[in-house]
Amino acid sequence: MGETSSTTYARLHAAGLSRKDEDDFTLVCFDMGASGVAEELKFSQMDLRYDPDVIETPRMDVNVFFTQEVDFAKVVEALKARFPQAQFQITSEENKDWLAEWKKGFKPFPFAGPFWVIPSWLQPPPEAPADTSKHIYVEPGMAFGTGTHETTRLAAGLVISEVLRSPSKSLLDVGTGTGILALIAYRLGVAHLVGLDIDPEARRTARENLELNTATAIEIRDYQISDETEVYDIVVANIIDGVLTVLRHDLSRALKPGGRMILSGVLMDRESEFYQGFTADTGLRLIRKVSEGEWSAALLEKEV
Repeated sequence: MGETSSTTYARLHAAGLSRKDEDDFTLVCFDMGASGVAEELKFSQMDLRYDPDVIETPRMDVNVFFTQEVDFAKVVEALKARFPQAQFQITSEENKDWLAEWKKGFKPFPFAGPFWVIPSWLQPPPEAPADTSKHIYVEPGMAFGTGTHETTRLAAGLVISEVLRSPSKSLLDVGTGTGILALIAYRLGVAHLVGLDIDPEARRTARENLELNTATAIEIRDYQISDETEVYDIVVANIIDGVLTVLRHDLSRALKPGGRMILSGVLMDRESEFYQGFTADTGLRLIRKVSEGEWSAALLEKEV
């Protein structure tokens, strides 16, 4: 392989590097012009715990990135001499604006109920509702919840049906992402809306989306559910089931007696175990479940 250019970067893959050589290998790579070094971590998650376990092995695979022109033949020769137990492979890849590439395939689409999701950089298509209050404009940024994932659609459907069933005064959206679920509740007339997310980038994206949709009355708070002191008529949490399990007592504490909770992000192959464990000690009872693909969502009620 030759030299890099301003539109490409090179990735050197080192397989089978001894873990005891990690520090030396990193220093040598940076001395030879590398821009970054990253281990390919191996994970295991066998149950519903929040965090997966990182599997550490005596040997490791590492990616080394070069954005400047270097003589790769000499780089590989030097690394082979210094670390003979490892195998090396170099590939060249084009630099891209990956968000811009993703945007090319993101089109307006019917989301849940009467609502359509409209990318902020596009106009509503003719088939979208004439009622602009049913248009949800989204600038995704790096946050989860643009409406394309089954878990978000399931949660949105339950939010719509629950708010229409019994108009509610307050809703808490935990793991708000782009803010799309809170925004739907706002459009349906819920007066007091709060979104929480542990990711600062998600909070920034949510605030931008709410401003884009002239819904800045929705408050995005900078703390976690464990610090929430208010109680709400509806609590929504569209988060992977392992995290929901960890947060179940905090979620229940934020719900008023007689209030409704909407959970989404539960894998179908473990939904029975999940819902049984979630309701066992939280004072919640399961009312109904819905599913799409490999995902399950549910509506629960807190005892009075």
